[in-house]
Amino acid sequence: MTFELPAAVYSPQLLESVVYDIQYYLDWIRQNQIRKKVGAQPKEEPNHSAETVLVIEAWLAGKPATLESIEALLKYLKELELPEVHIMLAALPNHAQREVFVTWFRNNTTPHLMLSFVADRNLGGGIVVRTPNRIFDYTWKQELVAGRDKLAGIVRRV
Repeated sequence: MTFELPAAVYSPQLLESVVYDIQYYLDWIRQNQIRKKVGAQPKEEPNHSAETVLVIEAWLAGKPATLESIEALLKYLKELELPEVHIMLAALPNHAQREVFVTWFRNNTTPHLMLSFVADRNLGGGIVVRTPNRIFDYTWKQELVAGRDKLAGIVRRV
């Protein structure tokens, strides 16, 4: 089975939240099966986060949810060990911008990737990408420092 996490689940923290939510859902399914056997009234289905709903829908691919399918999803998610890339920007991106970043990185690197976002106002602009092996600095500050001799010459001519 080729399963890819939806772009809405991009960070280790979101994945952990989805795993917790699915564990709670699985417990609800099991409890309701027991309630059904003993003739008790079933409990109302718990609400899920939007990210959890997307993950369950992607996993089930239109099939009905069963105890076995949800158990398999939970097992799969708990065993995931995905590489993480840290993105540093001057300001935190909004939800739509995050999805653009996630989609771009997953399409251009590997579909199995986690991203974390950090804001640092000292950057001024641009982006710093930190992987487990390298740091890529594409900030304006870096460009200005690299060309400070040119900048000094421009200022002197003014």
